[in-house]
Amino acid sequence: MMDMSTVRQVESPKVLVIEDESDLRESIVSYLKMEGIDADGAGSLHAAELWMLMHSFDVLVLDVGLPDGDALTWLEERNGLRDKGIIITSARSSTADRVLGAQVGADTYLVKPVLLEELTAVVRNLMRRLRPSVGGAWVLNSLTWLLASPEGRSVKLSHSEHVLLTHLSRAPGKTVSRPDLIVALGQDPEHYDPRRLEIMVRRLRSKVVDSLGSELPLVTAHRQGYAFTAPISIRKGD
Repeated sequence: MMDMSTVRQVESPKVLVIEDESDLRESIVSYLKMEGIDADGAGSLHAAELWMLMHSFDVLVLDVGLPDGDALTWLEERNGLRDKGIIITSARSSTADRVLGAQVGADTYLVKPVLLEELTAVVRNLMRRLRPSVGGAWVLNSLTWLLASPEGRSVKLSHSEHVLLTHLSRAPGKTVSRPDLIVALGQDPEHYDPRRLEIMVRRLRSKVVDSLGSELPLVTAHRQGYAFTAPISIRKGD
């Protein structure tokens, strides 16, 4: 039997957040973890280098204003990061700063204050580029309530999770509004606490990673709704 803890370590995206403001760093790391993304933090370039000696990772979230060196110069000099996803966060918003970030290898340049939903979406987009799916589409079985990953592993869904994914699968790649999803769940949007939907989505993402070793391509569209951003088909039977 496959050890799912090992699968999670291999398959789940790993993010290193280098940010010297401890409250902000902890907020980013905590939010990514709630979204089903494995994350850790470092408060300086030196701490990050020590961490990288002992750990592997996929995506680097790098603050420009660090206390022990120029982050962009550090990034430019590290050839070992060429195969990583690089996200720059900075209070500097000029075109020249953005261009410089791109020149030293950043995939994305986000201006502070960074929306955590946007950061999460960028991480997921980078992971789809770094680790393209090796199988076909996701498959949702409407009879057994099983969700199968492109690699062929399956997880049992609850009724609400099945309804949610069924509704999203009708418009893959497109944002479905929160009110539409709430109605699909049989609730009244005017009286339904949207935080219940957020909690359901987070638990579903974690459930899929824990059970399948694959990240669920369910993306949050800030202040709008959710989108399933991979091919998915519905099977009506065993």
